[in-house]
Amino acid sequence: MTANGWTNELLDRMRTTGDPLADEAIAETYQLGQQEQVRQTLLGFGRNSDAVPGGLPPKLQQYFEESAVLPAWADRAQLERGHDLLGRYQPLIATILLCGSLPLCYTCGNGAEVLVRSQRLTSGVFRRLAETSQFVVDVLDNDGLGPSGRGLRSAQKIRLLHATMRYHVSQLGDWDAARLGVPVNQEDLAGTLMSFSVAIPRGLAKLGVELLPEDRDAYFHVWRVVGHVLGVHEQLNAVKFGDGSALADVIVGRQQRASDAGTVLTKGVVDFIREMLPVPPGVGPTLIRHLIGDQSADLVKVPPADGLTKLGLGAAAVPGFGYGKAGDTVPVLAQTASQLGLLLFKEGLKLTNKGRRREWQVPTGLTDAPA
Repeated sequence: MTANGWTNELLDRMRTTGDPLADEAIAETYQLGQQEQVRQTLLGFGRNSDAVPGGLPPKLQQYFEESAVLPAWADRAQLERGHDLLGRYQPLIATILLCGSLPLCYTCGNGAEVLVRSQRLTSGVFRRLAETSQFVVDVLDNDGLGPSGRGLRSAQKIRLLHATMRYHVSQLGDWDAARLGVPVNQEDLAGTLMSFSVAIPRGLAKLGVELLPEDRDAYFHVWRVVGHVLGVHEQLNAVKFGDGSALADVIVGRQQRASDAGTVLTKGVVDFIREMLPVPPGVGPTLIRHLIGDQSADLVKVPPADGLTKLGLGAAAVPGFGYGKAGDTVPVLAQTASQLGLLLFKEGLKLTNKGRRREWQVPTGLTDAPA
């Protein structure tokens, strides 16, 4: 047992636990044969202020109503403070998502098995990155979890995506539930949540940006609220950053192992950086190793770090991001940087997607139709 109470007994039990509210909604949808109808109905359902569409299966209607209620402990002031970090550090957050959060998740072999079987991630790293980045924007946008924000609706759709993956993967004849647990189980959900709430502040520190404790705690609080909406069990939805950090380490320690699935997924990230981004070929592997460490990178066969790139990271980890540090002590500058950075980030996502938002969809099977 750790000092934070994250025991093997608790986490073993959570590996056998799914998400009853979302699972029942998806099961009923398939039993009624309405999966394609539901997918089309929810496609344009984006803002928190949008009314839940009529004609949904009863349990799905109930799901959207119940999961839309934020917890009583959600702190509006903390949510408002947390959203400012996106504008201040948005290019770095995008880098950490691609080169830190995703590869670290892929080192957890059991979870990687689910992702490969779903085929959703192996079918296109760019789509995964664009959707994940859009989700971060939706959550951290000004009032993103408020009455007119998109963050809550995005989280609700992702929760249904997880339930759909559980529904289909559980029916595969080669899924070993005794060894791997329930697909997208509660331990995996908590670990994924920590890849946002813990890995990003840690990644910023590794890139030379030490957040003020108040900013880090506000950012963590945002993701704790999101965890509630995503259906993360309250026993695994840590209250404080220190507890979440300890939980992340325990889960990685339990789940990290070499796997063909993790290697395939990580190769997709490395290939995407090399083929799609205008950077020297050594940048991707070097950044991944810098952010997740050599031991983790070796498990998923990340190529060796490039010496010149590594030297550059050590010499100037964050060139051009001085305004972030200044913003910690100059509120007006922080607010201006936040708004400018958020605008650039959102417009960049639209441009890379031919002017369209990346909308999370509730899939009808393990592999989505081409976008």
